[in-house]
Amino acid sequence: MRIAVFDGRPFCRREDICKILQALITPAAFFLPYFLPLSFAELSAYLLALIAVNGSANYLLHLHVHYPFTTSPAFNLLLDLMLGAATGITASNWRIQHVYGHHCGRETKFRARDFEMSAAFSGRRALAFCWRSMWPTIVGPFREAYEQGFLKNIREPIDYRWAFVEQCLYLTLIAALFAWRPWLTLGFVLPWHFAVFFFTRYVDFLNHCGCKESSGNPFVIANNTTHAAFNRRSGNLGFHTAHHLYPHAHWSELPTLHRVIDKNIPPRLVTSVNWSFLHFPLHVLCGIS
Repeated sequence: MRIAVFDGRPFCRREDICKILQALITPAAFFLPYFLPLSFAELSAYLLALIAVNGSANYLLHLHVHYPFTTSPAFNLLLDLMLGAATGITASNWRIQHVYGHHCGRETKFRARDFEMSAAFSGRRALAFCWRSMWPTIVGPFREAYEQGFLKNIREPIDYRWAFVEQCLYLTLIAALFAWRPWLTLGFVLPWHFAVFFFTRYVDFLNHCGCKESSGNPFVIANNTTHAAFNRRSGNLGFHTAHHLYPHAHWSELPTLHRVIDKNIPPRLVTSVNWSFLHFPLHVLCGIS
């Protein structure tokens, strides 16, 4: 397969072709029930199928905000908007609370305040963290975008005014969907979007519980999992120490970077457990180490 080239640069990396196609298909699959007269049973079955097909959409957006899938600003913006509509977490939210929040040591602003991450994993603590962190993750970027964008018009490290507009566009979409088919919006779209926030916080908890995030030692700030299925689905997010050391590295390079630094990571911070939230009962019974 040839890759389109503009101004002498590849339009995208070969490894990203499938992810771009998935990012384009995901919103169409997600909003398809609005155009079909599905019964409750059919919608339930569709939801199960959607979990398998669409469950990694938020991982796609995470990869995209760190290392854009293409060299076209317009096409990247299209991917931002489409994935944001399908997941409920806009690209601007990701950039504010994650790229320039979490990766810059500003976790507490978008997480549960005063939550001790250095303690070991427990199911109760994981669920408490997810629930308490959802609201700062949803509201915090919106508030920051308004304060930095409309009150101060700050454009670095991102255009905060556009960040505010993008999040308003998402709210406008939800309002339009509610006006069109209110019960489908309330019973399908919004629960899915809230679940995405919840599950994202859960993976964040697994990434860092039992670690010393404020440590000056970069090799003890994150947990790592080598589980093949999880890393295929998440874009190698399990190699999390490498991801923090090299946040702008392409997702396909993380296994190699992990092997380079592996000897510096304490063995207790490396596991082979699948970090998917669907494995939460196993995490509670068996732990994550």
